Amino acid sequence: MKKLFFSAAALMCGTVMFAQSNTSTVSTIGNGNSSTVGQTGLTNNSLVTQEGDDNMSTVDQLGTSNDSEVRQAYSSNDNTSDVDQDGDFNDSFVWQDGDDNVSSVDQDGDSNDSYVDQWGDANSSSVDQEGDNNGSIVLQGYNGDNHTSDVDQDGDDNDSYVYQTGDGNDSTVLQDGDMNDSDVSQYGNSNESTVWQGTTGDNNDSDVYQSGDDNDSFVWQDGNDNLSDVDQIGTDNDSYLDQWGDFNTSSVMQDGNNNDSDVYQGYQGDYNTSAVDQIGDDNISYVRQDGGNNNSDVDQTGNMNDSDVDQEGFFNGSLVSQTGDSNISTTDQDGDANGSTQIQFGNDNESYVTQDGNNNGSFVAQVGDMNDSFVDQTGNLNGSSVAQNGDSNISDVDQIGNANGSSVAQAGNDNESYVMQTGDLNTSTVAQTGDLHLSTVTQTGMLNISDVAQDGLSHTSDVLQDGMGNNSIVSQTGNTHVSDVDQIGNNNSSVVTQMD
Repeated sequence: MKKLFFSAAALMCGTVMFAQSNTSTVSTIGNGNSSTVGQTGLTNNSLVTQEGDDNMSTVDQLGTSNDSEVRQAYSSNDNTSDVDQDGDFNDSFVWQDGDDNVSSVDQDGDSNDSYVDQWGDANSSSVDQEGDNNGSIVLQGYNGDNHTSDVDQDGDDNDSYVYQTGDGNDSTVLQDGDMNDSDVSQYGNSNESTVWQGTTGDNNDSDVYQSGDDNDSFVWQDGNDNLSDVDQIGTDNDSYLDQWGDFNTSSVMQDGNNNDSDVYQGYQGDYNTSAVDQIGDDNISYVRQDGGNNNSDVDQTGNMNDSDVDQEGFFNGSLVSQTGDSNISTTDQDGDANGSTQIQFGNDNESYVTQDGNNNGSFVAQVGDMNDSFVDQTGNLNGSSVAQNGDSNISDVDQIGNANGSSVAQAGNDNESYVMQTGDLNTSTVAQTGDLHLSTVTQTGMLNISDVAQDGLSHTSDVLQDGMGNNSIVSQTGNTHVSDVDQIGNNNSSVVTQMD
């Protein structure tokens, strides 16, 4: 009976000792290699393989069922790997193939996973994960050297992917919170990417793709459920993206050289959307959205185009489309539910839209070269439409009040139209066909109506309405006619017809 008891006790003791055993395997081929392994806890596993000269590896595992594998490959020299895992079920894999590479992995928590694969020379990778169920993959140097990757994740269920090929690329990923996701791919030389998200939120997603040389991308997302996508192809492109709040979405695509995009949105609201597409060289886009549910779309194709969109409020919408060279567009919306569309096709066109109030609408279309359009709306429910087809046309629309309407159409060259509306429910229509026409419309009061049509060469029309319910019609056909209409008071009516 006593023998049976001792036999059972010995069996149990053997089982416990087996369950607590850690495993370490070190294989070294070459000269001057160094490996240090420290394991404290249960069922930890470490495998170190070094083939070459003067490589150094340090592994420190504390906890249960952690796994580390370090491979410093054949004919690789002067590489350094440091792995530190504290917790349970963490997994680290490091493979360095080349010379003078450095890898540091620090995982603190449970079920974290790090995969580092460095080829080439003088690459550097740092992975720091604190929390549970975080994942990091770093792949760099397959066709070049001197890459740098820094991944820092603090929280749970964060994922980071970094791929760099070429020479001298740099990636920094900082994720603080839970369920954030970052994907960085860089092809070429001396590209730089910084992703910083989730400082005070969760479930943010960033995707950065850069192909070429000397491109720079910075993404900062602070809040919840923000989405960012940056694609840059070419040389010396620069993208800066800053999103605060929740459920904001930004997309930046730049294809060419020396393009620049800045996006700021969501500082005091959520659900903002921005899309920037620039194709060509030396284009500039600036988008700022303060508030919620604002939408901006900027498309620039050509060279040296410039777009500036500033929205403050809620439910504002802006569309900018520029095709050609050296076009300028500015949109400034302050209020709610304002809408602006600016389309430019040609060279050296300029369009400026300012909306202050609610539910204002502006449409500008310019086709040709060196056209200028100015729209300024203050109040509510004002509407303006400007269409310019030709060269060197000028349109200036100012609306102060509520529910005013203006329509300007210019087809030809060197035409000028000036519309000033102060009050409510005024209506102005200007149509210019030909060259060198001048139209001036000034409306003060309510429910005034002006209609000006100029066809031919070098007509001049001046309409002044001050009061209520005045109506003016001016029609000029031929060459060099002059019309001056002044209506002061209420319910006046005038019809002027001039022709050759």
